[in-house]
Amino acid sequence: MRLYLLTMCLSWVGIGGWLICSSTSVAQEKSKLPAVPEGYDDTPVIPGQTWRVHDRHRPRPTAVKPGDELGQPPSDAVILFDGKDLSAWETSGKKGDDGKPAAAGWKVENGYMEVAARSGSIQTREHFGDCQLHIEWATPAEVKGKSQGRGNSGVIIMGRYEIQVLDSYENDTYPDGQAGSIYGQHPPEVNVARAPGKWQVYDIVFEAPRFDGDKLTKPARATVFHNGVLVQNAKEFVGPMAHKEVHPYRAHGLAGPLQLQDHGNPTRFRNIWYRPLRAEQTPWLSIEGGEGNGQGKKVVLIAGDEEYRSEEALPQLAKVLAKHHGFHTTVLFSTNPDTGLIDPNMQTNIPGMHHLKDADLVIMALRFRELPDWQMQYFVDYINAGKPVIGLRTATHAFNYSRAKDSPFSSWSFNSRKWEGGFGQQVLGDTWISHHGRHGSQSTRGVINESAKSHPVLRGVKDVWGPTDVYGIKHLPADANVLLWGQVLAGMQPADKAVDGVVNNPMMPLAWVREHKSAEGKVCKIFCTTMGASTDLQSEDLRRLIVNAAYWATGIEDKIPEKADVSIVGEFKPTMFGFRNDPKFWPSQKLTPTSFAN
Repeated sequence: MRLYLLTMCLSWVGIGGWLICSSTSVAQEKSKLPAVPEGYDDTPVIPGQTWRVHDRHRPRPTAVKPGDELGQPPSDAVILFDGKDLSAWETSGKKGDDGKPAAAGWKVENGYMEVAARSGSIQTREHFGDCQLHIEWATPAEVKGKSQGRGNSGVIIMGRYEIQVLDSYENDTYPDGQAGSIYGQHPPEVNVARAPGKWQVYDIVFEAPRFDGDKLTKPARATVFHNGVLVQNAKEFVGPMAHKEVHPYRAHGLAGPLQLQDHGNPTRFRNIWYRPLRAEQTPWLSIEGGEGNGQGKKVVLIAGDEEYRSEEALPQLAKVLAKHHGFHTTVLFSTNPDTGLIDPNMQTNIPGMHHLKDADLVIMALRFRELPDWQMQYFVDYINAGKPVIGLRTATHAFNYSRAKDSPFSSWSFNSRKWEGGFGQQVLGDTWISHHGRHGSQSTRGVINESAKSHPVLRGVKDVWGPTDVYGIKHLPADANVLLWGQVLAGMQPADKAVDGVVNNPMMPLAWVREHKSAEGKVCKIFCTTMGASTDLQSEDLRRLIVNAAYWATGIEDKIPEKADVSIVGEFKPTMFGFRNDPKFWPSQKLTPTSFAN
């Protein structure tokens, strides 16, 4: 059985003393609600994969428009040189007087760049790894020198792995130094060099090496077509490039710059572009439970908010629940369907919602999501089945149907009048009201409600603090049992004093439990807290509070430890909350579920 977390949050603009919700971005406005995908969910699992035969939940291949002619970049290519300037390039290993990388000093004219001898090799400012790379090059028409002195340069991927560039036309040089060779390691299968001065083409498929710590687990590999002819067929690099030596692998990251070598010859390059290779990945993170009281229970955590970094918070909670307490956990993320990358600003797509069908608990940290009906149906069915929910931070305003207002689930919106306050108010206990403390300058201390101090969810919980502010709460139903009150502190440190005056008299509810009766008459247990940003989870007792709530919600409250182990698993360096409105920001992060696996 498993547990799921959904995270949500919202931004507000003050207008005439009222708080008005601002929830859309350009990328969100352009997004489309996908139709119900064709396929099946009851067929056998394909051996060695996580997918079923004809699986309707399997990510669809992205539609890409090819170039009008061979060699022209397709619609998803990243252009590195278009014949106009070297703004995407810098001089390798050289800095200017300002301490920044020096500008590339090669000549640009007539749509090509040309090596300026002794100006230094150049490299892309952008770093990348696995890719399809296209590059066109020409050696000088006038032959000077011999062997390696004829039009010598190199295409050096990640700054380490070289495909040789050379005038190999009727040139007797050592085989592993010819054009098309993996320099110093593998000669080309055949020599297809054109005459000096003629434009030539490389199309390269490159796979970066993989490391586990300092250990190489998979070497770099390249497939190379030279002038349309296969000259390297998935050849493995024995290590980085070297002259007259063999250099061993040293662990490095999955991205690096593309370098073009200055070897003193005026070699030319044009029409350079690449496509990052997106190997099909499971678009959710699953962590098998170890030994512990939660063995046999499935928790699904659902991350999807623009501000409070639920994509960081929920994987860490999933690890704590799995590694220390035995729950099997699966984390779902808001994902851009075109790239397969995690994008918290994408409000209309959370792959893997079908995991809720057999979940024992959902932990949600969502903000203003507007899922397509076929995805949302899984969540609604889960609630109607009377299964438990833990809501974090902006879960009170998890949904906002601003586009598909005719959806059968539009009443689940945080501002619904048909179902007053929508999911947040009706199920969790309240919807979005206000920032009660000053957002970004006043933090929150959790104060135990004396009348609830014996509740099992509070076992071992004494010191809850977080940098997020207190939320306003005013619709909490009579059946809600408040466990913690939210005390507004004057600053952003745990030792700051409580604010004097009415803001803390009375204090707002910060964490509570209640029961919700679904439309089908089933009763589900609810735990909700308006804390839960990734930075809040640095509080050991907040993590303990949520872990205890998972025990309580799944019916094993009698097994809650006196002081549950909530130690951090792996690396956890949460980012301060805040919006990322630059449409290029999230694509540049290249986050996938495996980014949070360790």
